[in-house]
Amino acid sequence: MVGTGVFGRDVGDQSPDPQSYDYRHSARTWDVVTQVVCLTVTTICIGMRMYSKLLVLKNPGWEDYTCLLAWLGLIAYAVITIEADKHGNGVHQDVVAPSDLKEYAKLANSSQIVYAPLIFVTKLSLFLLYLRVFAPSRKGSTYRIIHLFIWFNVAFYLANFFLKIFQCIPRSRIWDPDTPGHCININIPILVTAAINVLSDIMMLVLPIVCVWRLQMTTRRKIGISAIFAAGVFGCFSSIMRLVVSVKDRDTKDKTYDWFSEFLWTTAEVTCGIVASSLPALPTFFRHFFTKAKSKLSDLSRTRGSTAQSNSFGKPEESYALSRGRKNQLSHSLFTMERSTDPERESDDDRARIFCGSGYATEARVERSRTPVQGGYYGEARSGLEREDGHGRGILRIIEVDVESGPG
Repeated sequence: MVGTGVFGRDVGDQSPDPQSYDYRHSARTWDVVTQVVCLTVTTICIGMRMYSKLLVLKNPGWEDYTCLLAWLGLIAYAVITIEADKHGNGVHQDVVAPSDLKEYAKLANSSQIVYAPLIFVTKLSLFLLYLRVFAPSRKGSTYRIIHLFIWFNVAFYLANFFLKIFQCIPRSRIWDPDTPGHCININIPILVTAAINVLSDIMMLVLPIVCVWRLQMTTRRKIGISAIFAAGVFGCFSSIMRLVVSVKDRDTKDKTYDWFSEFLWTTAEVTCGIVASSLPALPTFFRHFFTKAKSKLSDLSRTRGSTAQSNSFGKPEESYALSRGRKNQLSHSLFTMERSTDPERESDDDRARIFCGSGYATEARVERSRTPVQGGYYGEARSGLEREDGHGRGILRIIEVDVESGPG
């Protein structure tokens, strides 16, 4: 029996396929670019989010696990899309082999089945995030509204899921119209789903912004937080474009070509949802990263400073004798000593400050002694500040010394 299939071609009597078809061996450029970009962006966001929640805050929630599940579902959807490219996705139907039409019908139906739980889990991640942020007490109007949205989406996408599975009875009639049975007009569920997605995305965009502006905080901070949640506007744009494409192609006879853009906009829609759900967790990651990097740089600077100090001044008993032996010397180190002329403070210790470059500073105390300190510039400076009667002259002297450069 010869029957006209769901793709508008006679597939009951199939002639042998030609040896090769170009579309089987050539990638759809836009599909590859879309999948690579979306998977890369979502992988980075999920990685930073899970790192922050598991290792930094150590307080993961269900919103994190559902977002991770959505990311895994996006990978599965990308695999289906790339596989569909080998069977005519994005190619005009009249040049697609009959055997590929059957495989394409199976893959298209698989993508429709996967879409319902995929988009639901993505939205559930956002709803659970809203519950944690805006309704932690689990009471009030915000809590009830969010739960209303959650259960509405549960009912809608569950019905959509089973509708796509049983669109034809038996299921084999989806890809083999010669099989006795019946099918529904799949274009109607596709249009309804696209329209509901647009309304749902708009509500999910408005809800957190309204909640933020009801909080007691500065206007500047409200704008900043709202901007984070406003990233969902890209998801709204993707769902609107998906609706536009669905309406335009609702009666198409060239499904392999016209459904191609729906694959792309679906990928973009889910990607925007995952990114929007992950954005609030990213500041924690960056704060942790920059704090850790700053700490390591500070430790490295102190280590180099300590090494340079020990190399420059040697042991204490050597009275800070400075040697000159290396060619690359620094002339910016200063040795200063200040003595008080107040007789009442003559019993205090003299204090010397030594600055060796900008990397570190050290302080040394020198006990009063009538015996001149021997050795190097320190001895000359110390004896030059003493009178014969033992009192300080009250003169500040700055002596430039050469300090050989240390490591780093």
